[in-house]
Amino acid sequence: MTHYGLSSQGPLWSRRQLLLALCFAVIGLTTWWKLQQRPPESPPQETRPRLPDYVVRDFSAVETDAVGRPARHLVADELRHYLREDLSELDQPRMDLYQADVPPWHARAQRGLVFANGDQVRLAGDVQMDRAGDAKVRPAHLETERIDIWPKRSLAETDLPVRLDSDGDTVNATGMRFWYAEPMRTDFHGRAHIRLAPDQEGQP
Repeated sequence: MTHYGLSSQGPLWSRRQLLLALCFAVIGLTTWWKLQQRPPESPPQETRPRLPDYVVRDFSAVETDAVGRPARHLVADELRHYLREDLSELDQPRMDLYQADVPPWHARAQRGLVFANGDQVRLAGDVQMDRAGDAKVRPAHLETERIDIWPKRSLAETDLPVRLDSDGDTVNATGMRFWYAEPMRTDFHGRAHIRLAPDQEGQP
């Protein structure tokens, strides 16, 4: 009696094929389900340009003291205000700092920033500050590349090299704190180099 192996093995291969087909179907359904659960990719957001809230050309503002006398006068070729950053940018700022009974300080720079409603003003780029002399005070000239001014405290500060000249006396330092109201005083950072003018008393 002859036996044929192909007829006896046929049902076994069919079950294996069916099992493999079911496994592939389950894998496919699982992958599809995971893809459906993934949040849709949001389209790339365009970078919004940094634009000011408003622009003022030929800007000028005067702040007075408690008795109505001018205390500070700030002018600029252009002011750009940014509400979210709470600051204003200045082009070619000039600032007058008035004092009682002595000449005012005149400051100028290439650009500037105004923070916190004017409590802090930063001047940058070829900063020059000058005060004329009179019978009470000596003339003074200050040069640096950046300085922060707190007008209500009569304080100016920089951490960059600074030069201060007064009646021929010169001080060069790596930074300074400078209380410009009388009596004027300075606190130099690091090592300061001082050059005093020769005493002219008694000379013709």
